[in-house]
Amino acid sequence: MTQRVAETFQLTEEERGQLFYFRDTLKRLLLEAQRQAKAKLTAIYKAVVDGTYRVEGNKLYAPDGTWMYVIGDFTPRILIHGVTAKTRFPDILKLPRERLKLFQLGWRASDEGEADGRPVIHTAQPWQVFAWVTTRYGVVYTYIASVTLTHQGVSIHVYSKARSWRQRWSKNEAISLVADYLRRREWAPLFTMWLGDGKARWNKILYGKYVVSIAAKEPRRLGLVASTYEAIVATGREAFVKLREAAGVYGVLLDLSKSHKWIYIKLATDDAFRAAYKLKARKRGIDVLREAFGQNGEIPTEQFSHAEDGPRRGAVAVAGIVMSLHLVNSNGGSFLAEHYTRDAGKALAIAGKLESMGLRPNVVRSGRYYVVYIATADLLKLAERDGEIRRAVALYLAEKAKNGTPRQREIAEKILKRHPLFLSHTASSRPASP
Repeated sequence: MTQRVAETFQLTEEERGQLFYFRDTLKRLLLEAQRQAKAKLTAIYKAVVDGTYRVEGNKLYAPDGTWMYVIGDFTPRILIHGVTAKTRFPDILKLPRERLKLFQLGWRASDEGEADGRPVIHTAQPWQVFAWVTTRYGVVYTYIASVTLTHQGVSIHVYSKARSWRQRWSKNEAISLVADYLRRREWAPLFTMWLGDGKARWNKILYGKYVVSIAAKEPRRLGLVASTYEAIVATGREAFVKLREAAGVYGVLLDLSKSHKWIYIKLATDDAFRAAYKLKARKRGIDVLREAFGQNGEIPTEQFSHAEDGPRRGAVAVAGIVMSLHLVNSNGGSFLAEHYTRDAGKALAIAGKLESMGLRPNVVRSGRYYVVYIATADLLKLAERDGEIRRAVALYLAEKAKNGTPRQREIAEKILKRHPLFLSHTASSRPASP
């Protein structure tokens, strides 16, 4: 992305150097955070598997002292230490100061906070880091204090402080000013507030339901109350046209960063773009991804992780690749095996390896991840010829049939009744009757 930004905007050699240094520094911080998280997770995982962990208060400990936060239903969190850097980000947009202030105001009304009188932001989305720091250029202090564990994997949160700026608004003041500007038909502050807290509902926008809604603690201050924490600020296609016009040159940067919030606005305002997007949606995800990578087949194949020590519970190893099992909420009852990765090339490499086994994988997007999955028919084919996979699937279904939600129990029982090859394993896993 940064290379395209440098080619698109008129930057001096000094500014280009600052941009590339910021990019390289951010990569270095992310890699170091990943290294720390992996080391700690390895120790914690081994402790859990071996049964040697202990829980004290809201912390789970491994025998070597490694620990992570586990607080009720909250996402588990691991602290990261010493991952900090100070850089200088260039003025890319070259906006007049008054116009820039309007964009800053919208960020302050949404995701931007304050620390020591300076503007700060923390986010797990790389495009958002660039979009925000573009309006707060100058000296930027960046650090990574923690990572969280989600269903899809590790999520790294980046914290950035704009040292060259003073925070001039409180949160409540900024929200009120955004509403005031909107009443005066100035949409620029609402545009960046949308980038921060806008609610993107893809099915609605694809089928002509135009609603600009914002997540807010006090929705009535912004517009109509959609729910306890959501305000409907504007409706109709014209509202999205106004947002796109307000973006101006900022939209060029967001185009280059492939921001999903910007894509949402384009879907609402560009009929040809929406038609092409719908057409792609009808294709299999793997075919769309291959078109994006071209037909030269230059896809990395050596870097995806393998199941060296065997798959974890609720997962299978297919061609050495660990894939999580997942029930599908359908009338007939079905299940998938899926593998998450943030790297499109790795997703295609994994899919290619599965295809070489005679399977029919697909790849879809889920937030920031690519999900490679194989459907029920392929899993049944594998289970018939591989005893380990058959056993893993059988135990997974038995567990869901016994301890899952009512809907999970119903689906698992349907699958077990329909496919007797799993029954011998489920029977052997039950305790003997007294």
